[in-house]
Amino acid sequence: MNRNTPIVRNRSPDYLDIKMNLFNKRYIALFLVFIVSAAIAVAADSEPTGFTVLFFNDLHGHLQPFTVKTENGTEEVGGVARLAALVKSIRAENNQKGIKTFLLVAGDILQGTPMSTLFHGEPDMECFKRMGVDAAVIGNHEFDFGLENFRRLQRQAGFPFISANLDWAENGRPLADAVVSFELTGDLRVTVIGVTTRDLMTTTNPDNVTAIRVRDPVGAAVTAFRYLPHKGPVILLSHCRHQTDRDIAAALPELTAIIGGHDQILLSPYRRVSNVPVFQAFEKGRYLGRLDFQLDPDTGGMVLKGNAYLPINAQITPDPEVQAIVDQYARRMDSRFTDVIGRTTVFLDGERERIRWEETTLGNFVTDIMRRHTGTRIALLNAGSLRSSINTGDITLADVFRAMPYANELVTITLTGKEVLQTLERSVQGKREEEDGGFLHVSGLRFTIVHGKPEHVSVGPDNTPLLPDTTYPVTIIDFLYSGGDGYRLFMGKPALRTGLPLRELIVDDIRAQKVISPVLEGRIIRIENF
Repeated sequence: MNRNTPIVRNRSPDYLDIKMNLFNKRYIALFLVFIVSAAIAVAADSEPTGFTVLFFNDLHGHLQPFTVKTENGTEEVGGVARLAALVKSIRAENNQKGIKTFLLVAGDILQGTPMSTLFHGEPDMECFKRMGVDAAVIGNHEFDFGLENFRRLQRQAGFPFISANLDWAENGRPLADAVVSFELTGDLRVTVIGVTTRDLMTTTNPDNVTAIRVRDPVGAAVTAFRYLPHKGPVILLSHCRHQTDRDIAAALPELTAIIGGHDQILLSPYRRVSNVPVFQAFEKGRYLGRLDFQLDPDTGGMVLKGNAYLPINAQITPDPEVQAIVDQYARRMDSRFTDVIGRTTVFLDGERERIRWEETTLGNFVTDIMRRHTGTRIALLNAGSLRSSINTGDITLADVFRAMPYANELVTITLTGKEVLQTLERSVQGKREEEDGGFLHVSGLRFTIVHGKPEHVSVGPDNTPLLPDTTYPVTIIDFLYSGGDGYRLFMGKPALRTGLPLRELIVDDIRAQKVISPVLEGRIIRIENF
């Protein structure tokens, strides 16, 4: 062997070839991993962007579950802690998929339960903060405890209250932001425009909103949309009548969707107006609405891929954190709310679809109390003052507060027969589907509704015909006297503020009678559908 020949020990003659082959294989493997990763990233980027909107409306203070009548008896429904649990579950599922979730409230958070009445919405805001509400539109009942209380709730909320058509009457400046927007991905944002019903000025105590001006919600929505600084999916969050939502859809067919409130109806199936889907999730937290959207890469528009109204019932385990808030305020409530004050042998019907359209046992019972305590010939009460039924059996103080959450004072005025007739004409002007809270329940009167007009009006137990020039002492509540529900005829008339709180009179009467059995008497008769 030539000693100058390099000696390679412990290596086979093919070592270098093998080493190069291994290097190439590793390089190729790493390269393939890089290519696959890049392909996955590109594929992920190219997938259509999606997001979910969850919503509810017209909670009206119903933080705790409540029972409703069904064909098979009764069922426990609602409860904000159950609502929160469902929201949390959907959010967690979406987060795993990289899908953003937004929770919106379509107005009327307040008024309707003892808890809401006692604490003026404070527990509601705490629950909403904990469950992660992203935005709410201002509803008409947000002012039921006064303007300053609403301002306090705004500060407490931690999320924006929006409305494009509410201004300060003094200077015309906006009461709240018109829109709120949320980042979706990159430079793409989801924008929400809020609008509030013009009924605001008549469906809460007018004294609470003298500093506010309400503009046309249709025009305000159009203006807000036209001046958006960026484009992307735009949702209208409305607390207006359904017809107003339809008018806005016709004026703004570019909207991605409209989420409504105020009418307290379940739009199932949803309506499509000018190709805009319109939704509303009934009332009192009985349903959580869900909308799933996806970006169409070909058109650049948002496509509604799925929608549902998810029932809130006893099958849902309450969220423990939100339940703890509700329980804390429940313990602070006066224990007297659970006291039994009497019983009823009949169902005191305060269901919205009937009490805003026809004579009911609850309407008769309450208006008789009004007339008896003031001694007038006639008593009139707007149906919107009565917010819940009282079931057959024992009656608690809480039942009365649910049925009449407002602290109404009795007022007596004098009306001519002609003015009484004008008042009844206002009472019956609405269509059934409008569920007009201005529909009046009466005591000391009987009349027939024919083609939407009051006829054959009589007064007293002997059914004396109403005479246009005769004067009649009438009992109403302070809400109506201040022009509430559009009864401007009462405003400025000489009146006696009795100082008698109607809700306390109801409680006192039930306690005194011990057992009540009001009946339908044919005070209000509709001889044909209108």
